[in-house]
Order: sequence, then C-alpha cells, then structure tokens
Amino acid sequence: MSSYTRGPATSLDRYLNGEVLPEDIDDFVDIWHKNPANNEIYQFLGMTREEYSLWLRDPDTLPLIARARRAGLPLKSVLRATLEELPVVSRPANAVKVKRLMRWLEESSRIP
Repeated sequence: MSSYTRGPATSLDRYLNGEVLPEDIDDFVDIWHKNPANNEIYQFLGMTREEYSLWLRDPDTLPLIARARRAGLPLKSVLRATLEELPVVSRPANAVKVKRLMRWLEESSRIP
C-alpha cells in the first residue's frame, strides 16, 4: 500500500500493484463523482495534489507518477528527466505533449 494513503487500497495503489490499467482510473473518478464523501478527488484516487494536477493535464503521465513513487523521487525531477531523455527525432511528433508538460512544470514551479 502507498505511504500516501490509509485504509483501503486506492486506484493508484492498485495501479502500482498491477491490479488495474491506466484507463481504469476513470472508473474510480466516476465512483467519486457519485459519492464524493469528505475527501478531495485526488485523495480518493490515492494521489497527491501535484500528481493529480499532472495526471489531469496528461493522463499518459501515470507511468511517470508510478516511477516517481517507486523510486521515492520528486515527480518534477522524474518528469524533467523524461523530457530531457526524449529523443530529439521524436520531439516533433510529441511536440504538443512536450509543450503541455513543460507548461505544467513551469506553472507548478510558481505554486508554493
């Protein structure tokens, strides 16, 4: 179980354990919307606010969130390293995604 949660396994815990696929997280979002209880959606999913913010920007970043969690590294450093490792040749094909993620890094750096 993730150190970020207490109680039953969250969707992120289940993803980290290989029990659900990335697209299954949407089912958990639907469950939360039906009964939001007393916690924020990012807490319900088992994410930090930062992880949820990135995931909202680009759901394909879930493996990066998992990598940061497993390695105990800051999410921003994992994202920066991933963007730097992206081959220059593939960057034009991923230009929109790279721009979106770079914007998230810039915006999240301004948030205390």
